[in-house]
Amino acid sequence: MKTRPEEQSKVPPSCGSSGVASQSPKSKVSRTGLGNEAGQKNGGKRIFGSIQAFTMIEIALCLAIIGFALVAIIGVLPTGLSVQKDNREETIINYEANFLMDAIRSGAQGQDDLTNYVICITNIATTYRINGNVTNVSGNPAFYTFQNDTAPNATDLNGTFVRTNFLSVGSHIVGLLTTPKYIAINGGFISNYISADFRGISGPAVDQGTSQDSKDFAFRYRVEPELVQYGDSYGGATGHDFSWTNLTAPNLTAYEFAWRSNNFLLAANLQANLSELRLRFRWPVLANGKTGTGRQVFRTAVGGSIAKQSVPAKGQNITLWFAQPQGYATTNAAAF
Repeated sequence: MKTRPEEQSKVPPSCGSSGVASQSPKSKVSRTGLGNEAGQKNGGKRIFGSIQAFTMIEIALCLAIIGFALVAIIGVLPTGLSVQKDNREETIINYEANFLMDAIRSGAQGQDDLTNYVICITNIATTYRINGNVTNVSGNPAFYTFQNDTAPNATDLNGTFVRTNFLSVGSHIVGLLTTPKYIAINGGFISNYISADFRGISGPAVDQGTSQDSKDFAFRYRVEPELVQYGDSYGGATGHDFSWTNLTAPNLTAYEFAWRSNNFLLAANLQANLSELRLRFRWPVLANGKTGTGRQVFRTAVGGSIAKQSVPAKGQNITLWFAQPQGYATTNAAAF
């Protein structure tokens, strides 16, 4: 006999059952609260379990925090790259300053490797005439510019282009850099302002190439050497106090006269055999010929006499100067 649907729930369980009404597999509820059809129908309604998730407000806050962090990181990157660039350039300058100082102090004449890195050398020579206590400029400054043939697109200090093979010899480069700051002449002196542009000698390998692209993109700097002999008074140069050697001062005792006489001999020998070298570096050299904000100065002493020699170039004789560290000049000064 068939029972009615409403009576099926009242049928007692069969023997061996646990007393729990059996359920169809399709009606089981998963641990997540969802059935096989993403839910269980109960009385025509679909029942869902609890689901953990971020709200839109929480996601927006997370994105804001990540955005602030990225902005901070991106803001620090340019500073880090700039510091790395500055450190690399200062390392090159420190190395090459020692190299150039050693070349000048030793009077090197075999540094032909310099010809691959020098761009141009300029000398602005100004003549001064001394009339009593007045020093006047005589005429216009003379410009001597030598530019390496391997750098046809380089711009020197004056913006002019003078191409010559004069810089194809290493000794010519050292000789021009050793030109004294002040050279005495009858009735005055000549003041020389030397400026030389180089590309990095100790830079990365990509800057050491011989192609024009490597030379155009290489790190370039400008060095201004100043070689001042001991005791030169031109332009307020460093040296001894001239009152130490003033033998005509009034009321000198025998001891003071002897002391100043000895100082005179000492100053005469130092002036002939001791010079102060200062190298002022400016970098980088820009495309318009001007320099950037990099500045550094190196100083050292040069022992020995300064010898000169003339070399013909472009129809005129160019005077080169070389330090002689193993040769000391003797003076004819005698004790009083």
